[in-house]
Amino acid sequence: MLLERIHTDHKHISKLLNLLDKKAIRLEDGEAINLNFLRDVIDYLQRYADHSHHPMEDILYHYYLDKNGGSQGAIHRLEEEHAILREATDQLMDTLNMILNDAVVPRDRLIANIKDFAAMQRRHLAQEEEHVLPKLEKELTDEDWQKVEQRVSETLIKDPLFNNEKDSDYDELRAYLADLGEI
Repeated sequence: MLLERIHTDHKHISKLLNLLDKKAIRLEDGEAINLNFLRDVIDYLQRYADHSHHPMEDILYHYYLDKNGGSQGAIHRLEEEHAILREATDQLMDTLNMILNDAVVPRDRLIANIKDFAAMQRRHLAQEEEHVLPKLEKELTDEDWQKVEQRVSETLIKDPLFNNEKDSDYDELRAYLADLGEI
């Protein structure tokens, strides 16, 4: 079911945000971190969250708004938030790539970028989980969910990190999460 997949994606994204927080703390403590690992987290969020998960939600939100006649505050703003999150993800990826290509980026700037990014993502997830999804679950019928799932099926890709099929692009990240018992 689509709603179940959205909740599952949110749990997975939250796990990765927790990892970002831990890496930011290590940076604050003056420790070295594996920036390639950090880049893998952000790459996953670009490839999966920004290009499959958020478009899936946008289809759901548009369906709901069309069915209920237009704009409904928080639901209407979510597509805008997805665009802002996509831009923030791209900016953080650019910063990481600059550092990995030997550009000098102040440590405190990187730490602030990671923390701001994770906080922005969490606010968005909380808005959806606490306010929007319960409303949609309550108001949409089984028939509505079937219609949305048909529309969404074209935009969905398999989760390249949290699925049973191994995507070699995330081997290191998957192994790290498995060691933590997160997969």
